Amino acid sequence: MRRLIWIAAIGVLLVAGVLLVRALLGVLGQPPNVQHGGGVEPGAPTRMIQLFYGSRDRVGLEGEDRAIPDLGGEEAMIERIVTEYLRGSRSRIAGFNPAVRVRGVFLAQDGTVYLDLTSELLTRWPRGDGLEWVSVGGLVCSITENVPAARRIQILVEGKIIERPPGAIAIDLPLEPVGFRGFTEDWES
Repeated sequence: MRRLIWIAAIGVLLVAGVLLVRALLGVLGQPPNVQHGGGVEPGAPTRMIQLFYGSRDRVGLEGEDRAIPDLGGEEAMIERIVTEYLRGSRSRIAGFNPAVRVRGVFLAQDGTVYLDLTSELLTRWPRGDGLEWVSVGGLVCSITENVPAARRIQILVEGKIIERPPGAIAIDLPLEPVGFRGFTEDWES
């Protein structure tokens, strides 16, 4: 009789454990390396993107997966990607200050994205060539890798082209991912 009670108790514990694991998998539902972007509501359509930040282990950029709301439309997606990028990374090097905000996005037919950011971009520009390179390159690559129609990025500040930013990278002309892309291991050739 005692043995039968033990078997029943173990059975109940196993069933409870299986139900608990199923419940946790349903709640979590994503691999542990995926971060959820701000504003993702349960049940809302999402899209997986990859944002690029500086590697802590080597020179170059590394991808970080994020789930963001799928708002539909390329310009809305670019704005969401940039907003998410500016939030920074938990484990990689991010140089732009999160106080920078997106004012507007326009995707031209030739693939040029006109990205208008707030003036905090200049007042809080990443200091040092490496941090500047990681910040600008990560932003450009994050947009162009996730939105196929985006080929180059023209950064504007308060609606204006900046001829001389505080750092070494010139942002007065559209930037292409080519100069940044060779320094990452996450892209396929």
